[in-house]
Amino acid sequence: MRVQQVGGVYLTFGKCLPRPELLETLRTHARKTCGKMTREQGNTLSQEIHDFFERPSNPVAWTVQAVIYALILFSVASAAIEYLYTGMFDRYRVFFTRAEHVVLGVFTIEYVAKLATAPSRRKFAVKPLSIIDFLAIFPGYLAILLPFVVNTSEVRALRLLRLLRFSRVLRILKLLRMEFFGKLFRFNNTILQAVLPVIVLFIVLKGIVWTLEYHGFWVRDLNLGELFAIIGFALGIALAQKVATTYEKFLGIEESVVRLAASLSSLREIIDYVRPGEGTCVTHAWGSAFLRALQDREATSSAMVLPNRQLYQAVGTLEQQPAEMAVTYAQLVETATYCLNRKMRLTPRPYDSMLQQATVLYLAMLALFLPGWAGMLSVLLGTYVLYGLYHLTQDLDSIVGGEFRLISIDLSELERFVQRDEVPGVGLAAEPRPSGQASGLSPEGSGSLQGSH
Repeated sequence: MRVQQVGGVYLTFGKCLPRPELLETLRTHARKTCGKMTREQGNTLSQEIHDFFERPSNPVAWTVQAVIYALILFSVASAAIEYLYTGMFDRYRVFFTRAEHVVLGVFTIEYVAKLATAPSRRKFAVKPLSIIDFLAIFPGYLAILLPFVVNTSEVRALRLLRLLRFSRVLRILKLLRMEFFGKLFRFNNTILQAVLPVIVLFIVLKGIVWTLEYHGFWVRDLNLGELFAIIGFALGIALAQKVATTYEKFLGIEESVVRLAASLSSLREIIDYVRPGEGTCVTHAWGSAFLRALQDREATSSAMVLPNRQLYQAVGTLEQQPAEMAVTYAQLVETATYCLNRKMRLTPRPYDSMLQQATVLYLAMLALFLPGWAGMLSVLLGTYVLYGLYHLTQDLDSIVGGEFRLISIDLSELERFVQRDEVPGVGLAAEPRPSGQASGLSPEGSGSLQGSH
């Protein structure tokens, strides 16, 4: 027998049962239904608690997050005061100690609540931000328990205790949860990710030179700072000029593709009005061919000869003499030819090679002859900015799928147009025509689009 609940009433289907068995069946079904509802409510509550901390979406959750961020800053500030202003810390030691316990308790509640309500505790625990949350509380408990385990008057134990207390500065990493810092320190698919191997290479080189400087085996104090500043400024101008040129080309082709998609859509509407379905077929075929040619780094405008001929045949069947549709077709061909030929016009190879070689040579000179911390910082920032600019120009110059595949023009309008499952536009609804009338857009002869069924 099958039991189904409808609007709070239990309906039975199948063979009839004696009353006691029927009641027991209904009780069993009711227990299963209530258990399922309880589990669903529990899952919903857990998700709400998890989202309250992970994805705040109401004023209360935002307020709690603001309090947590304030406690992070206070905790880091108290750690700095303890080590930089020991007199002030000793004077208010009781306040700072109790405040640290409060901060530790708040961070613990936050971490435990998120861990307990996570859909997958294992996956949550190994997330980078979850590891940061754990590191924000674990050293605090070690610092509290350490005096009960070892004698903190010993030098080694005292150093360990001070290190655990100083580890509170790691809590500053919790600020990475803020959307601003999440975007600021984004790594995947960025220029930083592309140039990171070069940055590491020059940092290692500078580290070797710095070690030699420290032991007196390398030249020092050559006073080349001003020379490096002038060369770096000139190199930055050259790279910025290339960025401006390639970006102008990038935007020009992107805008042309948008206009081309709009013209194709209009042409499809007109042809479909006269010959239903034919406009969709020829314009989609032409758009697909143009997309393939644009995304092929070696293709030129010659790849569009056959698609252009097929599209013109469809236009020619509607116009005995070139008119409005012929003008639209000519604009399409002109725009496509511009995009495909402009795509192939890359920065001259000798100029591009000179820029790359000058950038690498300049960064190597910074690592070799700019001493100390100034040299290390100059290598780090110079490599990111200058070599990052070179990477940027390479992708902008290639338009689609560049050398480092970080930047491509937006082809979404044209891609949506050529999708086969897209419903063809029927903005111009065909109306019944009197028999014998030409199937053009206008009954007049001159300047109209003439055709036949």
